Amino acid sequence: MRKRKPSSAAARPGKKASTELRQEEANGASQDEVAQSAALRKATAEADFYAKDPVRLRKLILEAREKINHIPRGPFAETWPYLMAMIRLIRAFHQGEYRDTPLPSLLTIIAAISYFVSPNDVIPDSVPIFGHIDDAVVLRLALKSVGGDLDTFMAWETSKI
Repeated sequence: MRKRKPSSAAARPGKKASTELRQEEANGASQDEVAQSAALRKATAEADFYAKDPVRLRKLILEAREKINHIPRGPFAETWPYLMAMIRLIRAFHQGEYRDTPLPSLLTIIAAISYFVSPNDVIPDSVPIFGHIDDAVVLRLALKSVGGDLDTFMAWETSKI
């Protein structure tokens, strides 16, 4: 008896269906667009000001905590724990409890949260369903460079219990 070959590309190991490829290409294009956006450049440039100004940093923390209570978690499914850790790290830095994160990583985290709270970014938050996708992309980009620092922070948090 002869075995049938899989008829779809998705069924073959190492091959992707054309719809999966198109979706990845669209995500890549949007990721590049977000990474090169004026909104992200602005958030990155302002991160140092937040780090040096306790009043502005406290306001950023409050805005982030308020926003997480009103947004859908779908776009952040895989990054939600890290989003929460970023907010807690900024709070711990603000309160002087945790200072072990290198300054470049801290500024990346502050920039990501600043972008996250901004309603005026690549895809405005007011756009239904899609308004938070760019925020999730920025968080994923930040995680690529600061994921280890966030893991260290979360280990520090756990050690305090």
